[in-house]
Amino acid sequence: MKKLYSTIVLLAMMVAALGLTACGDDDEGNRFNQDYDVLQINGVNYACYGYRCAITFSSSWNLTKHSGKLMLPCGNLSDAQKGEYDYDYMYEIYLKGKEELKNGSKLENFSPTFEYVGDSKKLDYESGSATIIDKQNDNYITVKFDSFTFGNGSKSYTLNGTVQLDFDED
Repeated sequence: MKKLYSTIVLLAMMVAALGLTACGDDDEGNRFNQDYDVLQINGVNYACYGYRCAITFSSSWNLTKHSGKLMLPCGNLSDAQKGEYDYDYMYEIYLKGKEELKNGSKLENFSPTFEYVGDSKKLDYESGSATIIDKQNDNYITVKFDSFTFGNGSKSYTLNGTVQLDFDED
């Protein structure tokens, strides 16, 4: 019985030692590396923390109402290139349509409006295009922006680039 107890204690110590090794610090200062896409807004490149990022905000689409919003959490590209995760800017594109959002859909056909969170003024679509190039229901959506511009006369935002965003349908 004593031998069985010793064996169990030894195994427990080995499991605990393996757990400590797996949770230890890395040699790079314990940075939280994140995957990101590059989104250009008004000519400035930002890191867009979308689907492949461990921490993000989910875009959503309501199948019954044919409406939803795309969440674009962005941070300074220079910080992302150093392996730092820090989104400083949240942009949202609101969509309303009469059909399903699917591969090949043009966002300009869904009465898009744009908001920089913190400004609380929605801007209207003006020009350019945005195309859904890949959509996986309840997983992700990939959007290609090509001079996709919103404005209100005194302020405008132009988006360029391809981003893959976390996406949920309900």
